[in-house]
Amino acid sequence: MRFVVIGEGRPARAVLENMVEAPGASVDALVLESPASNQLTEFARQHDVPVVDVDRFSREAEQLAGTAGGWLINVNSTFIIPPGLLRLFEGRSLNFHPGLLPEYAGLHTHQWAIRNGEREFGVTVHRMEQRIDVGAIVGQLRFPIGPDDTGLSVFGRCLAAGAELFPRIIAQIVRGETLADVPQDLARRRLYRHRDALDGRIDWNDSARRIVDFIRAGNYEPFTSPTYVARLDPVAAFDIEVLRATREPGSDAHPGAVIDISAAGPLIACGDGAAVRIVRARRGRQLMVLPHWQDYLSGLRDRRLQGRSEAER
Repeated sequence: MRFVVIGEGRPARAVLENMVEAPGASVDALVLESPASNQLTEFARQHDVPVVDVDRFSREAEQLAGTAGGWLINVNSTFIIPPGLLRLFEGRSLNFHPGLLPEYAGLHTHQWAIRNGEREFGVTVHRMEQRIDVGAIVGQLRFPIGPDDTGLSVFGRCLAAGAELFPRIIAQIVRGETLADVPQDLARRRLYRHRDALDGRIDWNDSARRIVDFIRAGNYEPFTSPTYVARLDPVAAFDIEVLRATREPGSDAHPGAVIDISAAGPLIACGDGAAVRIVRARRGRQLMVLPHWQDYLSGLRDRRLQGRSEAER
């Protein structure tokens, strides 16, 4: 069985490793949006897998699709395959989605899972159709989300799960087995868009638990978040990114009010009567410590954070 793989990173590497080792499988091309030299491209070249960019793939897709009924496998790539190219692989194209379908379609769904308070998440392999993330499900793998997980740690777990799940399905194809096509219940579908996940302002009218989850979902430390990092109101030279917080008992203070400040960080009132203690934050590359917090709060009007207003929610 012949394959064309579009992909990036660890999941694509796992699929390639599986294919080059599996009897009866071969890879006609590895398609990359930017085929710069990295571990994935080096592995492909070491195993005589041609590495091509998406423009060349678009020109040669008809030839690749017609080679012994080749399959198109999309693994951890954001490349949107044009309908004309997708039709060439009719019934023979699969996509790896780092999220559970149909409830978590679209982008950055691992961050939304944390924000939504999910205790379990996972990944999906599904048939590709012209509409994004709606094709029949051929496999899913689930894993728990812990209270200390961040956007980065859950994304890493998605990649690891994809690296485990996709090779199983490739093996089924090579063996000629029928894949488990489970239609999605699109009434349960929710599509998350990139532009809906860019605002890092904290809504202090929200519950303490949701605020803590919002903060950790945006934490990609030490890397750059693909969406947002939770931020406090800018004051003078202070542009503070919030990386970790804990929920604590609160008071009857107005949401956003600073209840107290200690070496552990500021304690801030939330909309449910509880409070959030900011225990890790930074200004630029410098972590915030008590003297920094004191300077910041001295410039904060009425010792109250505005954040994102209720009208903007």
